[in-house]
Amino acid sequence: MINKFEKQLEKWNGGVLRGAQAKLARLLRVSTATVALWTTGKRRPSKGYAAQIAQLFGLDAYDVMRLFPLSTTYPELQPSRHTRSLRDAQGPENAYSADNYDLREDAALSNSVSLPVLENYPEHYPQYQDGDVAEWWTVPRHAAKGAKYLVRTPEKQDVLYFIRPEKEPMDGLVMFLKTPEGYCVKRVRKEGNDFYLQELNGHPFTRWSLPQIQFIGTVVRETAAVL
Repeated sequence: MINKFEKQLEKWNGGVLRGAQAKLARLLRVSTATVALWTTGKRRPSKGYAAQIAQLFGLDAYDVMRLFPLSTTYPELQPSRHTRSLRDAQGPENAYSADNYDLREDAALSNSVSLPVLENYPEHYPQYQDGDVAEWWTVPRHAAKGAKYLVRTPEKQDVLYFIRPEKEPMDGLVMFLKTPEGYCVKRVRKEGNDFYLQELNGHPFTRWSLPQIQFIGTVVRETAAVL
């Protein structure tokens, strides 16, 4: 039995459901995997994409959002492997988790929170535009660990990081930040007025001074991105 969104897809595609997802993905310039997640109800499109879909379907944007009920299933967190040295360096507060975790676990018993996956980097959070949002993820509140949004970094496009906004350096934690070399995710060590940033694969620390670094947020979790 097809759902409401699939019915609209079929109608929009001249009464043929086959190939409609790929056609919509091409026009919206998103992956077919993203449209598939919308179709199955695992993700909801952002307001920006909903507005584009509304224009294509000849519907009101509000009516389009009603095609996507709040998700009752959740994306699985499948982070990439890290070295043992990085795992050993994690503090007892478990501020950053590199362990496998299934967001669907106890989902029905958890309060949920919707987090935007941002295409542009929110240096001045909470100031960002609807057009910056690629999609929304609905996850159990306890799994979000205080994160307010998810981002990719240029160096690692296959991973999404859950970010808790933080402008101050958090010694010993993994942070999302900006250096003269660009946006990145590094482990931070503070020593006097200097900061040492370490790659997540355990490479040696690189020394930076405070004026060279803009701290944006603390990474509380990561997951494999659906590209």
